[in-house]
Amino acid sequence: MDSLQKETCVGENCAKLRLSWPVASGPESAEKINLAIRDQMALLIQTGEDPAEFDSLVQRYFKSFEDFKSEFSDSHGGWEIEAEGKVSYESDSTLSIYFTQSSFLGGAHPNSTVSFMNFNANSGEFLSLDQLVLDEDSLLELAERKFKEFHEVAEVVSIQDDGRFFLPETGFFLPNAMGFKDGKFWIIYVPYEIGPYVMGYTELEFTPEELKGIVRW
Repeated sequence: MDSLQKETCVGENCAKLRLSWPVASGPESAEKINLAIRDQMALLIQTGEDPAEFDSLVQRYFKSFEDFKSEFSDSHGGWEIEAEGKVSYESDSTLSIYFTQSSFLGGAHPNSTVSFMNFNANSGEFLSLDQLVLDEDSLLELAERKFKEFHEVAEVVSIQDDGRFFLPETGFFLPNAMGFKDGKFWIIYVPYEIGPYVMGYTELEFTPEELKGIVRW
């Protein structure tokens, strides 16, 4: 594991950054994994629209805080970003890293998100959705069924007609956060992805028996 903890204050208000992430060691494939994890950690602390290298984003975060306090000297409260990546699954063929992030940069409430990165454990290559999911149609069908159970949608009512969810014209969809942890496959919808903030997370878990031949274990 590697970590970064840093804090800067303007008066009594402080900006804090707390980060931790796993570091692979061994053959050349480890470097591919480490670079991808570093890029993901950079994404989790990105506060503007322009991407940049990890170290530059750290500097930009604290500079933005100082500039904000300088421009709005009467504002109260601090900023905080906390992000962690950890190994959540490892088999002979597949490696999953699970990321959690919470941030408060002012506003009505803090924000949070989770994500996965899935790798070929032998080559270190990042696994795209097509490589991770072997049968997307079957996974979508199973996810929709479990989603309805999670939110107690009546069997005779479609998710589209329920009225609580954000759905495109194409209908139900798989989220960005999919991967392995605790020996199961997880499909996680984060706040605002398919419903309002107050709905929170929708976390659907599947056993190896449920998804045999459907995802890469």
